[in-house]
Amino acid sequence: MLPEIQRAYVWKGPQVAKLLDSLYREYPAGQILLWDTIDLPTLKRPEGVAPVALPSAGQPKIVLDGQQRLTSLYKAIAKAEEPIEVYFNLDTEHFQLYLRRLKADPLWIPVRAVLNNEKQDLKILQEIEAAGGPGITDPRSQVYLDRLQKLKRIGEYKFPIEIFRSDDYEEVTELFIRINSAGTRLRTAELVLAQLALRLPGAIVEKFESALEEYEEVGFDLDTRFLVRAFIATGTGQSRFRYLTEFWKKQQPDLETLWVRTRKAVDAAVNFVRHNARLESSEWLPSLNALIPLAAYFDRHPKIAKDVEVGLLRWFYLASLRGRYSGSPETAMDEDLKATASPDAVADLVKNLGPLGNLKVTADELDDAGWRNPLFPMTYAVARKRAAKDWFRGTALGTDVLGDDNQIQVHHIFPKALLQERHVPKKERDEIANLAFLTARPNRQISKRAPEQYLAEIADHHPDRLEAQSVPMDRGLWKLERFDDFLAARRALLAQAVNELIESPT
Repeated sequence: MLPEIQRAYVWKGPQVAKLLDSLYREYPAGQILLWDTIDLPTLKRPEGVAPVALPSAGQPKIVLDGQQRLTSLYKAIAKAEEPIEVYFNLDTEHFQLYLRRLKADPLWIPVRAVLNNEKQDLKILQEIEAAGGPGITDPRSQVYLDRLQKLKRIGEYKFPIEIFRSDDYEEVTELFIRINSAGTRLRTAELVLAQLALRLPGAIVEKFESALEEYEEVGFDLDTRFLVRAFIATGTGQSRFRYLTEFWKKQQPDLETLWVRTRKAVDAAVNFVRHNARLESSEWLPSLNALIPLAAYFDRHPKIAKDVEVGLLRWFYLASLRGRYSGSPETAMDEDLKATASPDAVADLVKNLGPLGNLKVTADELDDAGWRNPLFPMTYAVARKRAAKDWFRGTALGTDVLGDDNQIQVHHIFPKALLQERHVPKKERDEIANLAFLTARPNRQISKRAPEQYLAEIADHHPDRLEAQSVPMDRGLWKLERFDDFLAARRALLAQAVNELIESPT
């Protein structure tokens, strides 16, 4: 079992393969530190590990150091819920994450199958011979057999285990922090989590995880570190994790009250972005950082007037579009958190943007800008503000809908297939100015038709559907040979539309 203070499983596949390589070569792989206590704290299962019955006698040991290695081995060797498949090359003795092409080469063998005796040595050697490799009696086969035996000995590897016996949770937390702050394995936010678990038992496993699940249900993929930063920002008015000596002197009831405030503030920020800013999912946000000052504002001002809504939206759009938190995020965030506490909070937030707050979007910014550009979600917000509808179905755009067939789809106005035939570069094919939003993927016939044909059919009956997404209505621009002119015209329309959204966001 894991204590609440442990971070989540973070290792990547290549790290797992490297660990197996170290065990195969019998390199030292560190010790495992377990905690033995009579009074069990709030516990959680390692990620992907199936539930097991607690021992009938005694208490389970709690992993303080070694979680990443133990979970990695479980995922790579046992029958895990979320397995990591690693293959081993008998010729090169190289460990590799599974790729489809490896199955075609019998020299690449699945580590899990060998260590669990699901694949017999003789069968492996026979498959190699059948594929044109050395025969069973060939000396090379004996080398392969020796390597198979060595691979199996990974299952016999013995980790040094140290057991720390204490019923003092504060002492254990201090040990955990010292172990992890000595290296670079944990980020500062995760050490703050350890302190929080000590002072507010159950907060991370119960309160935080419950909140994260609810946010995920409405399309916002937040994480524990985000909630910790929001918690600290609400309690201290600043975002840095290094200056918390006074903060940790708060009593448990004060921390519980602070969590209630934080949850309400983050709820308000998420709802504001989903409904007022018209970005229903965190996938539309270039950065989650702008949500922290927004939550701080709602903590201090639960209700907002119309003029305040306009100012907040303008600030949020500009902060997201202009990368307010891309350079020195903590410095910028602290400036904005300070602004939320001022008498004229919204004006001060906008003032913090500096020259970026008055910078208009130009058509040139959209030149070669793809869907990863912060302008892309702004064009979606424009379409939502204009009550844009699907070009073919007539249903309103939105991600808060039922059924996979009704989810937002990104549509190439000039079909990719037709542009490829004309050797148009990918960057131009995938430019924002060639992308529109639909609520369903168009059928294949439409996706292969020339835009001058299908756009004309839409314009004849529903021109407003095209205008809502800033499509130039000059039909001469819809011809394939006028693609460059179409992009130029739509860039200008989109830039104008985004500027209008920022100036009049409601």
